[in-house]
Formats: sequence, C-alpha cells, structure tokens
Amino acid sequence: MPRNLVVLVLWCILGLTAHAFAADSIMVLPFAVHGDANLASLEEDIPRLLADRFKAQGLSVVSQDQVDTLLARHEIQFLDLGVVAELARRAGAKYAVYGAFSQVGDAISLDARVVDATGAKPPRPVFASKTGGVIQLLPAVEDLARAIMDGLSGAGRITGIEVRGTVALDKDVILLRLKTQKGDPFDPKALGQEVKRLYELGYFDDVRIDAEDDGEGKRLVVTVQEKPIVQAIDVEGAEEIDADDVLAAMSTKTGSVANLKVLAEDMNKIRELYRKKGYYTATVDYRIQTTDSHRARLTIAVHEGKKLYVEKIVIQGAKQLSASEIKDQLALSERGIFSWITGSGVLREEMLDRDAAAIEAYYANRGFLNARAGQPKVEFTDDGIVVTYQIEEGDRYRVDRVVFNGDILTNATDLAQITKLDDMAKGKEFLDRSVIRSDLNALSDHYSTFGYAFAEADVDLQRNEETKTVAVTYVLRKGPKMSIGRVIIQGNTRTRDNVIRREMRLADGDLFNGALLRRSNARLTKLDFFETVEIIPEPTARPDTLDLRVKVKEKSTGVLAAGAGYSTYSKIFFSGQILERNLFGMGYQLGFKGTISSKSADYTATFWNPHYQDTDLGVGLSLYNTMDEYTDYDRQSMGGRLLFGYPLGEYTQLSWNYRLERYTIEDVDDDADQEIKDIEGQNWASALYARITRDTTDRRINPSKGSVNTLSVEYSGGILGGDDNFVKYIADTNWYFPLFWSTVFHAHAQGGILHENTSDDVPHFERFFLGGMNSVRGYETRTISPRYTSIDAQGGYKEGSEKGGYKSFFTNLEYLFPIHKEMGIMGVVFFDAGQVWDKDESLDFDLYKSVGAGIRWYSPLGPLRLEYGYPLDEIEGEKRKGRFEFAVGQFF
Repeated sequence: MPRNLVVLVLWCILGLTAHAFAADSIMVLPFAVHGDANLASLEEDIPRLLADRFKAQGLSVVSQDQVDTLLARHEIQFLDLGVVAELARRAGAKYAVYGAFSQVGDAISLDARVVDATGAKPPRPVFASKTGGVIQLLPAVEDLARAIMDGLSGAGRITGIEVRGTVALDKDVILLRLKTQKGDPFDPKALGQEVKRLYELGYFDDVRIDAEDDGEGKRLVVTVQEKPIVQAIDVEGAEEIDADDVLAAMSTKTGSVANLKVLAEDMNKIRELYRKKGYYTATVDYRIQTTDSHRARLTIAVHEGKKLYVEKIVIQGAKQLSASEIKDQLALSERGIFSWITGSGVLREEMLDRDAAAIEAYYANRGFLNARAGQPKVEFTDDGIVVTYQIEEGDRYRVDRVVFNGDILTNATDLAQITKLDDMAKGKEFLDRSVIRSDLNALSDHYSTFGYAFAEADVDLQRNEETKTVAVTYVLRKGPKMSIGRVIIQGNTRTRDNVIRREMRLADGDLFNGALLRRSNARLTKLDFFETVEIIPEPTARPDTLDLRVKVKEKSTGVLAAGAGYSTYSKIFFSGQILERNLFGMGYQLGFKGTISSKSADYTATFWNPHYQDTDLGVGLSLYNTMDEYTDYDRQSMGGRLLFGYPLGEYTQLSWNYRLERYTIEDVDDDADQEIKDIEGQNWASALYARITRDTTDRRINPSKGSVNTLSVEYSGGILGGDDNFVKYIADTNWYFPLFWSTVFHAHAQGGILHENTSDDVPHFERFFLGGMNSVRGYETRTISPRYTSIDAQGGYKEGSEKGGYKSFFTNLEYLFPIHKEMGIMGVVFFDAGQVWDKDESLDFDLYKSVGAGIRWYSPLGPLRLEYGYPLDEIEGEKRKGRFEFAVGQFF
C-alpha cells in the first residue's frame, strides 16, 4: 500500500475530525514543473499567483503556510486525486487545485485539475496555454484562474452571440451596442439591461434574448422584430424651402427603419430650417402608413405659416441713455425697406444673449457700473416679432482720479502719456470700462518693450457712493526682464529658414520686445506664404531667457488661372496668369499674365527678388508688350523695366525703376490733331520712375483701418534720351476709418502735375484723363479732359476729341458696409469729384461731381464691382445720365 495512503488511513483511524467545509473556499497545491531546472521556483510561484486571483474574486483561499504545513507534516511526495481530496477536507476547503507546468520551445501550458472535496462533482480538467515563453506566464495564470472560476460558478461564460430577425439593419448595429460580449460571465440581470438598451434604439417592435447551453457555457440568441422599412418619403406643404432641402436635413432616408426617436429629431431639424428662414410659427409633423409588417410610407406634413420679421425692438428701463443709441449696439435690428438686401429684421436667436451682453457693456462704458440687461423676451405675433430688453441702469459714476502703483519703471507722468483714463479724470468724465481695458493692454505692451515679457497690469476701483465717483489705481507688476535665447523655425517644409528669419524683428540674444514680436508676426503673415503663423515664447533652463518658436503652416504659393470678364469700358476681356510667389522657397516671384479685350491687350512677364543676397534691397525685371486703342489712334508698345525697392522703416517703401520702351503710333484718324500726327510711326521712350509709399493698413485687400500714402515722380527724356520728354508728379492718399457695425469710411484723393522736359509737347497718352470706375464714376472713361478744338467750315471753333491735361485732381469719399460678411460682400455709397486742366489753365476747382452706390465682392478669383454713378454736372457734348459700371474677373 502506498505510504501516503497509509498515512491518511491512520488519520481516519485516530479519529481526526475534519473542519466544516467553507461554501466558497479553495486550496491551491503545488504545480509540478516540467522543463528547465531554472524554472523550479515556479512550483511555488504558480500557486501563489493563482491564489491571488481567487482572492481578488472574493473566494476564501487556504493560506500557503497551511498548505506547506500539511504537506510537510504528512510527508506528501506526490499528488493524486485521493490525496488532494483528503488534503482539501483536512484544510476545510470545498475545492482543491493542483496540476503541472510545461514548456516546449516558446510554448507554455498549465494543466490543472479542480477536485471537489465533497465528492458531489467529478474532478474537472482545466488548462491554459500561451506562446512567447515564460514571459507569458502571468496571462496564462489569469486564463487558468478565469476558467476555474467559470466552473465553480456553475453558470459558465458566454461562448457566443447570435442575432436573428434583422432585415434592413446590419447585425453589427445590434452587436456594437451590446455591452455583454463573448467571454463575459453569464449574468441574467445584465441581459435584462441589454434588452432595455436595444429597445431604446428605436429600431425594434420586439426584442428577446435567450441563453442556450452549448456544453462549454452559454450561447446568447438575440431575436428582434424590426419596425417597418421606409420605402418612400413624401413632403407636403413645403413651398418656401425646397422639398429636396427638407429631405437632405433628415437622418431618416429611404430604405432605413422607421425609428420614432430619429424621426422626432428630424422634425426638430426641419423646424430649425424654417426658423432660419424666418418662419418661426411653422409646424412639422409626420405620418407613417404601413403597407405590411415590413414596409411603410413616410409623409412629412409642413404648415409653414407666415414669415415673421423683427418688427419692433423695445428697450424698457432706459432713462439716462437713449433707447435709439442702445439699439445701435445690437446685432439684431428691426425690419427696414432694404431688409431683402441687408438681411435686417431676421431673428437670429443666438444673438439674443450677445445683445444683452452688448447692452451691459455699452452702459459700463458710460459710467453705469451696476447696469444689468435681463433675459430678452421674444413675442411672436401675427404682425411680426417683438423683442423686449428690460434694463436696470443703476447709478452712474465719474472718474475721480487715476494713480499708478506697483513696479514703476520711470515715473507716473511718463505712464500717464500712455493711458487715456487720466485725461478723462481731469474733465471728471463718466467712467469708461473700454478705456480701462485699452489702458491695461497699453501698459502691459509698454513694459514688454523693455524686456519684461510677463509684465501684468491690473486695476483697482474704489467707489465713493456719496459723490458717485471712482478712484482708479493701475497696479503694475513687471516680472523678470527676459532675453531671447534662440529663434526656432518649425513647420516650413519648403520655405527656407532665412526667408522667415529676415522678416523677424527679434533675433538670438536680443532683449525681449512685445511690439517687435507682434510686428514679426504681422510681417510673416503679410508674406502670404503661410496658412497660419504663430510665434510662441518658451521658457528655457535659464530663468532670464526665452526661446521663440516660430510655427508656420505652409500653403500653396503658385497661381495658375484663366478667366473671362467684363467691364463697361473694355467690354468682354480674357485673362490668364501663371505666378509663383515663393520660387524655390527663397521668396522670389516669377509670373506671366496676359489680358486681351476689344480696346487693349497686355502681356507682362515679371521676376522680383525682394531681398537681394538677403539684404533689404529688392531687384527685378519686367518685360511687356501692350496695345491700347485711343479715340484717334492706336498705340503698340514693347519694352522692359529694371525694378528696385528698399524699405525705409517698417511701413515705408522706396521703389524705383528704369523703363526703356519702343512704341508705334498707328491707325491715326484723318481728323486727329496735328500733334498726334506728328508722332505717328515708331518712337522710343526712356524714363526713370521713383515712388515712396507708406502703408499702415491692417490688410492688403479690403482694409478697415490705416492709410496708404504715395508720392511718385517720373522723369522721361532729357539726359536719358528718347523721344518723350516730360516730368510727371503724382500724390495719392487713402485713409480708412473703422466705424460702427463693421462699417468703414474711406477717403481717397489724388493730384498730379505734368510738364515738358524740353520744348516738345508731352505725348497725348501720358497726359491726365478722368472718368470711369477708377476715378470719377458716372462719367464715361477719359471724358473729363480738355478737348482739341478745330475751325469749322464757317470759321468757328468746334470741340474735338479728348486732349488730356497737364494737371489733375480727383477725390472719392466712400462709406462701406457689410452685406454678407461670410462671403465678403460689401455695399458702398460714394461721392466723387474731379477735374483735369490744360497746361495754360489755372486751377479753379470747378470740379465735376457725382454720387452713387454699388456692391463689391472680394471673391476668391478677384474683385467684383457693380456700381451706379450719377453725374451732377454736364460735360459739353455728353448726355447727363447715370451709368452702371461693372468689372469682374480681374487679377490684382
């Protein structure tokens, strides 16, 4: 008889009493290790790891000390079913686990047996295997523990999930929404939640989940009955919105399941479409007609109602400020006669809260520190919409005094030159919070120019309720003075680093300067090589040093375009352009463009290097061939220009060029003036041109603030040779002033003087002419001009064609307002005036004047202009009537 069995029999004879079995207790015995001798320690490690997993699952586990004591006391040398069961009984455990570990190559396996100490269940083999060597031991132990737990629970795990009953829906729609997955423990309560969750999807009339035993666990069968499939969708009552747009807004489509939850959302989407169109009382409903249990017809029933506009905005509670002034601050506006163009009167509900905040800010900027605007009330009536704002003004405060505290760099007098609120204090004006914000920014910016990158400015307001005044203290904290460690360029895949660095106004080792940092960003943005430009100060290991990380995202800088357009002067024209603005990533520009129309043709090729050898000197070359048709002759020219440019500071540019041109005057009319006939044939022009320009506008296209001022002189002939001899001076100025409601006032004026360089007359085509879209609108192009005179058959003088003048002046005053901001559509009303004088005429400023209005669209392909000008004065020989002028498709 085996020694171990003898020992156990003796236990029974001696009457040793076994402990009562614990309901969920388990005993883990050592595992035999078959493999390398270095793995012998796993005999104890594996039981310990298994025991930890069982404890984590809430099982009572016999301690390893007790296991070791039993094995040692009874000198157990090997384990079999009888020995393991008896050991479990002696330890008071209901179950016992023992087994073996094996490794063959990089494959490992754990083979175990689960023994029921009560004998109610036969021993159950359990195994787990992994590839990858001993490093996969822990995952294998976890798999083994999971399998043992499944057997002990009696419920098993879910071995698979099957979906039945789907017709229109993919089975994955159900499977992806189930939280219960294959391999999870079987939990009937969790399945009840799954049924509820599937019902809530709205796709099914019936959902059932059954569990089937398959010998290894539970297999779930999900059986659904779908709602009917939408075979067709009809839209009734939609007139102001196209039925296709209604269908496009819906998530429910033909062929989808009639989901009531989705349909409810679709109804809201359609209602929102109508609200955006101004139909706030529109109602939307649906009907489902089932043809059988699987098919249905969906009908969307719309009752549009009446389109409603904001007919009235009521300001209640405004006593000290004018209600009309308050209305001017609102994004919403009442319906007007031009609402069909401007879109005014349309209720944009997202603007209601914005307007309430705007009212409070308007009051705060006028001394009302406690003013409050309540939630706006919107009433829909048969006649339109009434929006009411209830205001509580509160007390109004004036500025008593302004003082400076904290880190003062120089003295309070110098700081007062930067701020504006102290000037208001001298006049005891009402407190303006917008001025405070402006002063705080100005103070922080001022400190940053001295290297204090983290300078902060705060404000402390002390009210005097008796005098209704406020004492204002600006508190300044300069922080540490910072220098620039490195300028790091990032994101440029094509543009060379030096192209970016030469636009930077801060370099390695410079003292930090906030103004120069902003200017660097503006210069890089104005290059127009990048979609985004971001300059980020970053801390370094040194507390007094910052790195500047220049992050750019490049964009396409090439243009290949062709198009057609129309202008009232040139009629139909065709144009094309090939341009690269960042050639070889070095910032060079190379381009060719051509335009041809019934009155002119222009072909130009240009190369420009704005920084010759990385200096500030720009050099370039332009070659051209042009043809222009004048009233009495045609002019064909071919030539070139040597181009130069040099910056004079941040905003001023000096440019100059030399022009050499050969031109031909041909097709001269028989009744043309003699001075035109005198230059018929081939001629040469040699001219030097210089221009200085100062540009402080915020953007190149459609600026809203700043100015562009230009002074130019052109010297032709004389010591330069050539057939044309003249000197021409032109001064041009543009000023842009931002106004309320994103509107802009634009003032433009240009004056020119021309005189001979020798005794020869200045060529006709170099003289001044006005009229047309680019000077004085309402008058035909070139018609504002002195005219040739001739003697008729009766010996009297008669007016001939336009002669051109030696002196010129015109001005344009424009008020621009946005019509559609997102599309870049602007409206304009204007007043123009101008005159051209002959060389022997004095400047009497009896100007030709006009008024008008128009629309401008800054489209992706160029500017579109449609303007109507009406002349206020009459040109002799011309009818006084308004003129529409139109231009589109031009490159600029």
